[in-house]
Amino acid sequence: MIRSITIGLLLVLGLIFAESKAQPNIAGFWLGVTYPTNPNQTIYNYALQINQSNFTFSGTAQTSNPKVPFGGVAYIKGNIAGSAITFDEADKNGSTAVKNICFWHGAVTYNPVDESLIGTYKNIVNGTTCTDTSGGKVELYRVVLKSGSPICKGSPANLVVTGKNIRWYSSSSGTNLLATGNTYSPKITQTTTFYITQTLYQNESPPVPITVEVIEPAFKATSTNTGCDKANGSIEVVASGSTGWQYSLNGGAFQSTPIFSSLSPGSYTVVAKDAAGCQAAQSVSITTDTAPSISSLKSTPPHCETANGEVTVVATGGKAPLTYSIDYGVSFQSSPLFTKLAGGTYTLRARDANGCETNSAISLPAFKPMVILSTATVPTSCGQANGQANLTTSGGTSPVQYSINSTVFQTNTIFTGLKAGNYTLVARDNEGCTVTQSVSVASSSGPQLVDMSITGAACGQQNGAILITSTRAVGLDEYSLDGQLFQSSTTFTSLSGGAYTLTIRDDKNCVITQPVRVSLDCANLIHLPAAFSPNHDNYNDALTAYFTFPSLTILRFTVYDRWGTVMYNRANFALSTGEPLWDGLINGQSAPTGIYIYRMDCLFPDGTQTTYRESVALLN
Repeated sequence: MIRSITIGLLLVLGLIFAESKAQPNIAGFWLGVTYPTNPNQTIYNYALQINQSNFTFSGTAQTSNPKVPFGGVAYIKGNIAGSAITFDEADKNGSTAVKNICFWHGAVTYNPVDESLIGTYKNIVNGTTCTDTSGGKVELYRVVLKSGSPICKGSPANLVVTGKNIRWYSSSSGTNLLATGNTYSPKITQTTTFYITQTLYQNESPPVPITVEVIEPAFKATSTNTGCDKANGSIEVVASGSTGWQYSLNGGAFQSTPIFSSLSPGSYTVVAKDAAGCQAAQSVSITTDTAPSISSLKSTPPHCETANGEVTVVATGGKAPLTYSIDYGVSFQSSPLFTKLAGGTYTLRARDANGCETNSAISLPAFKPMVILSTATVPTSCGQANGQANLTTSGGTSPVQYSINSTVFQTNTIFTGLKAGNYTLVARDNEGCTVTQSVSVASSSGPQLVDMSITGAACGQQNGAILITSTRAVGLDEYSLDGQLFQSSTTFTSLSGGAYTLTIRDDKNCVITQPVRVSLDCANLIHLPAAFSPNHDNYNDALTAYFTFPSLTILRFTVYDRWGTVMYNRANFALSTGEPLWDGLINGQSAPTGIYIYRMDCLFPDGTQTTYRESVALLN
């Protein structure tokens, strides 16, 4: 598209490829130059990121020439038809009607030899925002490794890549230059990633990672021995990291089968060779297996009056895998753990893969249960939560703890501060065994705790409400909020967010209190702009937040560039409305124009924590 001379808009190439049976892969990072036919128009040096899906692709592009002012981003879509490529470009909404911009239609050709896209373009004339019929030439280049990979460890690495004015670096930071040019022969002994840039129109691209895989045959040879003093072993080889494996034993002929059988005890050397001819060796020993033996039996006695005892067999020796039985060999299992056992005597048996067996016996004691002897309750008074309940037990394993309704357990058998109602008393001994008993705390006259429906307050407003629901007859009770006048109405309105104390009083002046909290919702009242221009014209010079409440706590504020690099960071500060979050400076220098991503973790006055992830355009 034509960029206005006054604002120097960014040239962005969008590619639309026609469908074809020959489908080249053009995904990745491209660096290119456009040469307008009109000599009065500017030559642009730009970068293009293409994301391909079958015969279609999309992506974004923007100038990589620091001398050209920021001009925006073009969104690309296209189709692929062999090596012939056509393209159109538009804004992010798919429109070409943008003031001061002519979007392009053109044709380029993909050359897989030098990884180039070269062709022509012309303006899309729509009679409104674009009337210029001019065009020009365009060329793009991509860095691709053309030499072979992987390579065998110890072999020379003669690497060849495509691209223009190539530089080889050891890291993505581009601080350690290794070599220049399209060929490089480093000495590497392991898989290595190089970071390669190309330079067009006096501008160096970001590094493109190119990984050269170095393979060294890796394999594991395991021996299998027969037991009970038999000698008929085997060696099995499992190789990985390459293909076309062949195997040799003690210098014999190579074979494709990874198993060597009918072997006597002794030491052997196994050699594995892949399709590339890379080799590795490993020594393997075969010994004569002996019968298994049970070294110990670990047990957990049954408890809580159920058949839940356990026995674990600890066995060694023999040919794996070992299997285990607890019914005199009627059935075997792979696990050495036997569960759901009652008290009694058991004989455990271990058997190896050769059929060799050994036995060992163990006795599990019976469990002594815990019982509840008695319970007692004290009714409430004056409608308050002042009832009591207690229980007495015997048996079980000390210490015994107690709980009401399976909440927090305590050593005390008495529970106080209870409302009238039904409860379940629980006793639990040191082994986790429990017994329960239901009790009822009788009610008394007087006010009782109530249920409430609470409507939260909006941020900075008094529009919260409390609606009381009582089980007592209407007119028996009056209500007061935070010591204000008592009222018979069960509704309190025009409340700010915060904590309150509800007082309930009956006609006999029995009084109880109940805490209540009205929530505060501030999360949706922050305005954050989508763009700002730090040009010191006193208008939209910084990324500034606006909100209606007094202050916002910022836990962390981080700005990233489009590659995910942290450009700016602040943490743990209070922000007032209208106060700048970021002034567009990085280490005291003006940040380049472009699109930035930021994350803001903040804490609202009501204690609610929220994270904002947004993008912002930094304009000239």
